[in-house]
Amino acid sequence: MLDELQKPSVATRPRVLCVDDEPAVLDGLMRQLHGEFNLVGAVSGQEALALLAEGPPFPVLMSDMRMPGLGGADVLAQARLTKPDTVRVLLSGQSDIDDAITAVNEGNIFRFLVKPCPRPILVKALTDAVDQYRLVTAEKELLERTLRGSVEALLEALSLANPLAFARATRIQQTVRQMIMATRPQEAWCIEVAAMLSQIGTVVLAQETLYKLNGGLPLTAEEELQVRVLPWHAERLLGKIPRLEVVRQIIHDQTISYEQARSRPLVGGAPAAHAAVSAQTGAQMLRLAVDLEALEARGLDRRDVLSTLGRRKGSYDPALLGALMETVEPGDEGSGIVALMAKELRPGMTIVYDVVDSSGRLLVGHGYEVTESLIERIRNWKAGAVIREPIYVRAKNPG
Repeated sequence: MLDELQKPSVATRPRVLCVDDEPAVLDGLMRQLHGEFNLVGAVSGQEALALLAEGPPFPVLMSDMRMPGLGGADVLAQARLTKPDTVRVLLSGQSDIDDAITAVNEGNIFRFLVKPCPRPILVKALTDAVDQYRLVTAEKELLERTLRGSVEALLEALSLANPLAFARATRIQQTVRQMIMATRPQEAWCIEVAAMLSQIGTVVLAQETLYKLNGGLPLTAEEELQVRVLPWHAERLLGKIPRLEVVRQIIHDQTISYEQARSRPLVGGAPAAHAAVSAQTGAQMLRLAVDLEALEARGLDRRDVLSTLGRRKGSYDPALLGALMETVEPGDEGSGIVALMAKELRPGMTIVYDVVDSSGRLLVGHGYEVTESLIERIRNWKAGAVIREPIYVRAKNPG
């Protein structure tokens, strides 16, 4: 009785997806592992992959080897591509050992178990798989937080030195974030970091060109060429930072149209193909966000901008255009905007119009999210001119 009370509830047990085309075998596994894991059964590879793609993640996927249609090795290989963090276990009969060994060696499978598998061995293998999942996801989360924090610190420092360029980057990032929230892509953090860093190449532009770019003003032929090679400058500047390979690829590929991207084959094994899918998705998001920002800089309404971009056949992902269109509410352009004095600014607010001083010098561009550093900079502004007030902002949670 005490042991039963000490066991975790179903809601807190690790989720394990079990795949076997024989319902009787699945029922046996359910009984065998009852109380240890939160098991979900699937009687085909197609059903397993569908379950894997929806809802909360499965730390472990355990599949039978021999199944009609999609076999266990193929199921685990596809799962590795779509859900690389899910730990894969292969359960096979004695006669399938040679094929199973090949699947383990080629598919990076965590464990290979032979049926019938005693309960202690099965529980131990799945427990080890859950521990492996927790280790991988914890390391990944730590890396993402560390890398993201470093990037944000870099951007905040650079934004103080070049507010025009990095306010533009912030606006692009906000649009990309809307697409991420709507579509929930793999490696979303890479995509958002790429958006944050996409304008770092603008440090090579003259201030006059930056003003034109920010205001949607016509550029000279030479300036247009300089803007076209900005992704190359950004990629070069980021080349020495480790773990940003996908980020750099996203920035590099933002010039590729949706039609061209769809026709490009994915090369390499599962990890390489997974990274390529993430880079392709991110590049299409960044491409759309950059072009949208350029048109909005001319003073166009977002709904009109999206309609204009939608008429450029084959240039943008229709699903992403649709996702952005759904975020536009009629007549909400001015909602939540308040006029404040500089001393009333608070972190989390978004600058609606450029903040300048009485000499016309830009402190921060529109779209920038207020931070403690920005507030401190405004308070300490001593450039022989006063800041023009009020400052128009949108609160993070208006009302």
